Amino acid sequence: MKYLLSLIVCLVAFASSAQQQVPQDSIPFELRKQAYIYSMANKYNDPAVARMALYNLIATNPGSSALLDSLALLYIDYQQYASAALVAQDAMKLNPDDIFATEVAAVAFDNLGVKTRAVANYEKLYLANNDLNTLYKVAFLQLDLKRYGQALSNADIIIESSKSEEIELIFPTQDNKGQEVSMKVAAIRLKGMIEKDRGNTALAKDLFQKALDMQPDFELLKQQIAELDQ
Repeated sequence: MKYLLSLIVCLVAFASSAQQQVPQDSIPFELRKQAYIYSMANKYNDPAVARMALYNLIATNPGSSALLDSLALLYIDYQQYASAALVAQDAMKLNPDDIFATEVAAVAFDNLGVKTRAVANYEKLYLANNDLNTLYKVAFLQLDLKRYGQALSNADIIIESSKSEEIELIFPTQDNKGQEVSMKVAAIRLKGMIEKDRGNTALAKDLFQKALDMQPDFELLKQQIAELDQ
């Protein structure tokens, strides 16, 4: 998750200010206290205390979407996806353009199996970041939801982009080492999966073979072709 890895929330500034001498008079004591507790709890890897400090900060600053972002991230880190989704939605109510919360909601709903909500948030995220990785995720979810036309259109967008030849995706292998496959090849394979799901077996085979011709060592695809031939 690109934004999950790169976001620096406002709490860093809060915690930093809480430990400096000069600015303290301008910051309410309780705010400095909870920000400091949050900082120390993170330092000592104590998520329960960090979460409580965040709740206290949110109670003091209920209009801060950045604080809700921090709480949502904490829930995501500990795989509490239902809580992460609820918090992220509240953050987006405060700030509809909160892209970080949008990504958290997408990941959380995806892990909860609520695919309609997941794809809606991933679509919103793609409109903001124009990232092919996001669009690839959207297309796969659309396949799961049997939105075949949308999935095919998005797969074609990926295939037609020159960037798709540069982006590498990791696919599982029998030796568990994983295998790098270009996104373009992966998108052609995805089109084959869509056609297979639609019952167009002959077209699915053609698409699978096209992808395999582009990357003959694609192990997972070889397995899918073998299964299709059975």
